[in-house]
Amino acid sequence: MTAGHSRAALGAASIPPISLVGLAKARPRLMATTAAIARMQRILERNATAREWQRKVQAQADVILDQPPLTPDWVHDPQETAAAPLPLVRPPKSADGRAASLDIARLFCLRIQTLAITWLATGTVGYRDRAKRELLAVCDFPDWDGDKFLVTAETAFGAAIGYDWLYHFLADDERERAVRAISEKAIRPGLAQFAVPVPPYWTRTAMNWNLVCNGALMIAALSVAEADPNAARLFSLCRASVSTGFREYSPDGGWVEGPGYWHYATQYAIYLLDSLATALGTDLGLDASAGLAETGLFRLHAAGPSGKLFNFADSEERHSGGYWLFWLARRYRQRVDAVIERHAGKAHPMDLLWFEAGGRQPAGLPTARRFSAAGVVMLRGNWDSKQTTYLGIKGGANDACEHGHYDLGSFVLDCGGVRWAMDLGPDDYNLPDYFKYPMRSKYYRTATIGHNTIVIDGHCQPHAANAAILRDNFTGRISYVVMDLTTAYPGTHRAWRGFALIGGRDVLIVDEIEPEAKGLGSVVWQMHTTAHVGLDGMVATLLYPAERDGDAPARFHLRIVEPQSGAWSLRSAAPSGPEGQNPNTGIARLVLRQEMVAAPLRLAVLLSPDAGRDVPEELQHPLADWLPTGGDR
Repeated sequence: MTAGHSRAALGAASIPPISLVGLAKARPRLMATTAAIARMQRILERNATAREWQRKVQAQADVILDQPPLTPDWVHDPQETAAAPLPLVRPPKSADGRAASLDIARLFCLRIQTLAITWLATGTVGYRDRAKRELLAVCDFPDWDGDKFLVTAETAFGAAIGYDWLYHFLADDERERAVRAISEKAIRPGLAQFAVPVPPYWTRTAMNWNLVCNGALMIAALSVAEADPNAARLFSLCRASVSTGFREYSPDGGWVEGPGYWHYATQYAIYLLDSLATALGTDLGLDASAGLAETGLFRLHAAGPSGKLFNFADSEERHSGGYWLFWLARRYRQRVDAVIERHAGKAHPMDLLWFEAGGRQPAGLPTARRFSAAGVVMLRGNWDSKQTTYLGIKGGANDACEHGHYDLGSFVLDCGGVRWAMDLGPDDYNLPDYFKYPMRSKYYRTATIGHNTIVIDGHCQPHAANAAILRDNFTGRISYVVMDLTTAYPGTHRAWRGFALIGGRDVLIVDEIEPEAKGLGSVVWQMHTTAHVGLDGMVATLLYPAERDGDAPARFHLRIVEPQSGAWSLRSAAPSGPEGQNPNTGIARLVLRQEMVAAPLRLAVLLSPDAGRDVPEELQHPLADWLPTGGDR
């Protein structure tokens, strides 16, 4: 049976068909093969960290043992899971305890992985039998529908690996129930997604959904290929579509949707690659996708020494570990990827299956990196100390993705283990038209007003604006980036912003703005922080009280270098406009405001842990003259 249907319609006519007829009937064949299980058990015997993580995963499995299987209208009982040792088995938050369908799908996948991996690691059949109950309960759901097709896809993934991993321990009628459920509730709905005249955007757009939905459906098709003749057809359609998602890693491993959605997309990309390799003996060349081998470096550089991520594009500041980093480390010999995951310290069951004991510390790697397609630059003083300074800079294009914000020129900053300049992150996705660009210019957290960049005349940056990086230099005592933000600010002839990291410790931000003839009503430099802020004219002192007795409080300073008449003020970060937005409680907006700007304006702000720092002479020149040799592109 070949799978070559409708490829031309998806622009993939050059992809040769793959036959699923000869698919090995040995089980398991999706990731947790006999060889993979034996490898996991050897590592658990030899590696103390792996054994500690296995104890954590088993503790989670023990909690699940005493919980009933999920139901379509599952409601969280707080007392039922109060003893959960880690949040992995706790349900998502909701106002009335009732979980959304996508939450149930994800918890189902996690339960199957936790119980089954614990059984495979320990041989204790109680975990296996509880996993069977979970699998069959979800297979008996009336459907796997939800308000997003992600519900169908993620439930299909959980059912596929559950059926595959437990295959030899399911009775004939139980296998039939699982196959019927996957066929009727995943394969057929998946085919329906591709059958409409204009398939859904996830089938043709480089985004996290593309890798999640295609990856999950292809794994589901592999699980029932010998029993469902439609599986090969869906596999072919998804195979043609999924290359679009893999192209998002090009050229250097960055991800335009931010580190949060990098986690989500890459998780399913690696599930798919490993499943293809174990089931078919080939990953169809997807592992050679440009940038994929380097994508772990995006996760490495996206994490500041404070432990918080550079959370642009609807990403959160913190995220769980990434067990697929172990897979990437082994497949591409990117040994630092394994170290990233081991430092995360959060055990997931797939960590045990893909665990890598070796690795390379990041010391010796470049401390700055530009991810060109994602439009971001990350700079830090060193890899050795959590006290070092870290700067994440946002460029790119405002219309680059659905999760993008109007944030060109924005930044986050860590120093001394503290995040001083923050990205507020996403707001509630249920806000009216949250993902439609006219409304994203009105919500505080997605609009320019909610970011650490210039705001002119109170306006949001245009949807079509982009930031071109004019030059950068990451060598020597001063690392810098100069970007052109002119398209982001109508009413200007030129708007450039420069960032410099000086000696790995201090940061200078310079803005040069040339208004058109009619002039500008106001130009506002702003930064958001949760620190206490003290103002003294041209100097703002940020403070976090000592966390423990005997510790010194953390302090950081911002000094206005230009204009000499500038002075700091504080403004509210509370949103105006549409109701229901996050109130941004505890967040201060530090502002340098210039009124009635008719002539070229230069703003220069020095950010430093030391109040008395001076600006190096070579950075006192116009941005066009900054360090003109070395590193220019």
